This record gives sequence, structure tokens and C-alpha cells, in this order.
Amino acid sequence: MKLPKRKQVSGSPPATTIMFLSLFLFFLSMIVSILIVNKGIKPVLMNYAEVRIEQIANQAMGIAVNDKISEDLETEDLLEVRVDENGKVVNYVFNAVVENRVQRNVQYRVENFLKMLEQGTRPEIGIPVEMDLELDENEKEALEDIREHGLLTEIPLGQTLGIPLLGNLGPKVPVHMEVIGHVATEITSSLVETGVNGAFIHVNVHIEVEIRVVMPFASKPVNVKQDIPVTKVYHPGEVPYYFNQNKEDAPDLSLPIDPTLDP
Repeated sequence: MKLPKRKQVSGSPPATTIMFLSLFLFFLSMIVSILIVNKGIKPVLMNYAEVRIEQIANQAMGIAVNDKISEDLETEDLLEVRVDENGKVVNYVFNAVVENRVQRNVQYRVENFLKMLEQGTRPEIGIPVEMDLELDENEKEALEDIREHGLLTEIPLGQTLGIPLLGNLGPKVPVHMEVIGHVATEITSSLVETGVNGAFIHVNVHIEVEIRVVMPFASKPVNVKQDIPVTKVYHPGEVPYYFNQNKEDAPDLSLPIDPTLDP
């Protein structure tokens, strides 16, 4: 006589298997969440870092140029005035020797200041490159820590929320700067008309350098440009016989006749 077959009841999986699957799903969801959050906050943090680094670099370039130019440069040395036989100003030309010297000095000082920024040292206004800052003990320790880590600025993660009250909350992301290109300098000029017969000649130093904003999870090259005023010269022109500011409705009037012309 055949006995009836008994149904086999499958038991529950072992506790170790359940724990392993739970941990696997937990870590997988955590990694996916981190990647999603990182993708969202990465461009925001990079934009903040880019703006901050540009501000610091522009400040350093301004400090490097303004004081040195005001000390070493005279306007009449840079611009040569050319006149005709009657003593009237014909044009202005740059003195090539002085122009090259200014560009070289500006480039040298800007490069030195950018090297200080790479080391994490932010120069203060009015402090030349060669001088040492007088700091107290706490400031010296902080400065040495900055130089050791090469840290230029920090951005709190709360900045990514866009809420001012929470802007300083959360861990701070360190931001570094690297100079990846040489400093390019050029003396430029522009003419700005003023009044009826006058004009101002603006002379600037154009500085351009390529730097890289470095964060723990990303980096981005940034091209920093700045025009720093050097001098401004007023050029008086000849007074015209007739001047009409409204070109469409010209008044009916007679112009003076030049007595030197033949009838």
C-alpha cells in the first residue's frame, strides 16, 4: 500500500541572508542618493567657488598694480605729445620703453600675488609683496595652517539651499586655486569725447590670466580679465564755427566767412 506524499514546506531564509540583502539594499540606496545629491549641488557649489575665486584674484591684481604704478609711473613718461609747427597738439604716442617696463613690472607683481594665492595666502590692501605682515600668535597659526593645506576659501553647504538664514550651516567645502597659464598684460587706450571740442584719453593696463578652481570633487578653468586705470589725459580740440546738437532740425543762420578765402 502506497503512503500519500507529504507536501514539503519551505522554511524562511536564514537570518544572515536577510541581513546581507538588507545591508546591500541600504548601501545601494545610499550610494544612489549621494550621486543624485552630488549631481544637484555640484554646479551650485562650483558657481559659488568660481565667483569667489574671481573676486579674490581681481582684488589681488588690483593691489599688485595700483600701488606700483602710482609710485613708479609719471603720465608724461608714458604718453609723448606731438605738436605741429603752430604748437597745436597733433596726437599722443606711447613711449615704447616705458610701456614695456610697465607691462613687465605689472606681470611680475601679478604673478607673485597669484603665487601667494596658490599657497592660500590672501594679500591685504596696501601691503607690498616684499613686506611681511605683522600678525599675532592666533593669526600666525591660522596663516600657517592655511599655507600648509593650500586653502584659499571655504563654502558652506548651506549656500546650496538658497536660503540666507541657512547659508552658513553645514560642513564647509575647501576651495583652492591653481594658475594654469601665464599672466598676459597690455597697455590699452580709449578716447571718450566730452563737450564740444574736448576728449579724454583713458590709459589702462589690461590683465588676463587663466586659473583653475579646484574643489574636492571637481575643477573648472576660469579666465580672469581686468582693466586697471593708469592715467587720464584731457585733449582740448579746436572750437568749431558751428555746432548743432539736433542734427535733424538745423536752424537757418549764416556762417562767418573766412577772410583768407578769395571771393
